[in-house]
Amino acid sequence: MTRVLYDAFFHMMPGHRIGDDIVVGGYAVNFGRYSPNDCFHPNGLMALHADLAGEYELRPLLEPYSDASLYDADILLVPNPDYPLYEHASPYRWTPRDVDALVRFLERGGGVLLMVNSFLSRPDYWEENFDLERVSLLFDRLGLRWDPNFMSDDKTIELARSGTHRVGYGQGGRVWQGQLPVGVTPLITRDDNIYGFQTQVGKGKLAVVGDTGSLSNGLMCFPGYDNAAFFRNLFQQLKPAWHGNASTRWNGKRFFSISCAPGKDGISESLLRSFRPDAEWMEDHHYRHLTWSQPLGSDRGPEIWKQLPLPIQPVPRDGTLSARLKYLTLDGERPGPECPISLTVNKTQRGECSDLHLIGRTHSERLVWNDLFENPAPLLPLGTVDQVHTMFELRAVCDREGRPLSARWNQGQILYARSSLSAHYGYEIVLSSASGLILPTGTR
Repeated sequence: MTRVLYDAFFHMMPGHRIGDDIVVGGYAVNFGRYSPNDCFHPNGLMALHADLAGEYELRPLLEPYSDASLYDADILLVPNPDYPLYEHASPYRWTPRDVDALVRFLERGGGVLLMVNSFLSRPDYWEENFDLERVSLLFDRLGLRWDPNFMSDDKTIELARSGTHRVGYGQGGRVWQGQLPVGVTPLITRDDNIYGFQTQVGKGKLAVVGDTGSLSNGLMCFPGYDNAAFFRNLFQQLKPAWHGNASTRWNGKRFFSISCAPGKDGISESLLRSFRPDAEWMEDHHYRHLTWSQPLGSDRGPEIWKQLPLPIQPVPRDGTLSARLKYLTLDGERPGPECPISLTVNKTQRGECSDLHLIGRTHSERLVWNDLFENPAPLLPLGTVDQVHTMFELRAVCDREGRPLSARWNQGQILYARSSLSAHYGYEIVLSSASGLILPTGTR
């Protein structure tokens, strides 16, 4: 099945009830509209969900855009990113990093349907506004503007067109002065207004529609319009080239972190920085973090799967799997001691593909500083390693023969060293992780 991720991070989900058990958006208080599980109100998206269910799996995305959060997506559906000044809006806004991740998803072949609305200062239509300021980070890259002072007729459903489809358009926005840059083409029009557009970005396709309500229950079903057929056809066009085929090319990367809460007498900031001098340094309330990444290659063939920390095949359908990983070293590239681990296995069949999930944890009380550091000398005065715990999780999408199509994995490690110098419960505590992604890439 085609996997559609529905953005429930930058758009608030329903949070109130009509009666005791009906969760809706846009009825008693007009927020949390466009839920794919809402069949009660015209602003719900269950009509779309029902129409897509035979070929598409629709799942919520509950985190920012990144290569990792989009690793198994074919299409990303973004319904009206909330404007932060609207009461009960999502507290999260697009950042340049989110736009970077969105563009990378498109460039390797994914499909994106971005639904926006008008943007007006009128208090009676404030809830129609989308986060124009942040969505313009994407529009700027495309070389176009959205009209911030226009909304289609709020007394009627306008008849717009896309090819032979009659598209019902209500309370939506438009492209500024109908001006599109080269390579961007109209998708929905009425007279001189461009209500939606589409463009190729790398190997993928982006479609933008200026009225989120046009794919809601009310307009999908409204007599005299072809919204249902229009959106079914649009989702077909957004399918990536890798869909339905065993991918033959992939991109991949690994990313790492080391974290601790430095102290004056134990592991200091300078000592922590010395573990990975070239890493990016980040700070939060009391933790300090080192992060860095390594590419696994771009447009690689099946040999890229040898980079997995453990082979996916053969894996039992369900049950447990005995595996052997490596403990993570903290100041060099050599692998640590062998780490036997028992992983719980779950496989879920989804049409012609299956989701594989492996997860488990283990620990050792026999490791010493030399096992985890190439240069252990600065650590020796701090105490002795007591325990090292490792957690591992892998998620993968496999074809009908069990061959992997995409994968995301994480190995996390917590080191506890008993130390009389530490103010943190009598222990030096060092967190580290080694994660990775292998992502399909396609050509149209």
